[in-house]
Amino acid sequence: MSFTRVSAADLELAMKHKDCAEEFLDGFTPLETDPDGYLDKSWAGLKYLLEAADTGIDLFFTATPFPIEGYSGWDPADVAHTAELLSKTPFDKLAEHYDPVEMDTIGVYPRIWIRDGNDSLSYLRDNYASLVEVFVHAARHRSGLLQSFG
Repeated sequence: MSFTRVSAADLELAMKHKDCAEEFLDGFTPLETDPDGYLDKSWAGLKYLLEAADTGIDLFFTATPFPIEGYSGWDPADVAHTAELLSKTPFDKLAEHYDPVEMDTIGVYPRIWIRDGNDSLSYLRDNYASLVEVFVHAARHRSGLLQSFG
């Protein structure tokens, strides 16, 4: 899963129909100065922690499905709201809910939690920092986010 900043106008246009979305994706190049919103395979572990900590942050159902499978769009209002919630949620609050046995038992992808122990927690911490950074940066610029999965 990854998040990439896009202008509100570009996102709105691309969300209209598949032809616009394909044209947008074909010509889109993220700005090199933007933070990298690539979460690798940590997305499910982060989802587990965000839900367990009752943060109100939903990485899957807040976005609007894009006209092309595997993509979703976050409008600037949802980006700003989520950035605010993320900013108020230190990783240590999430880490209180880290339970590698439970995470492996219920099948939280990628099932590395017991095997990698504290390294997995560090992996989640690093990717959470990236998640917060990309949302806060996009919110600061009143931008949307393009979420890709797969």
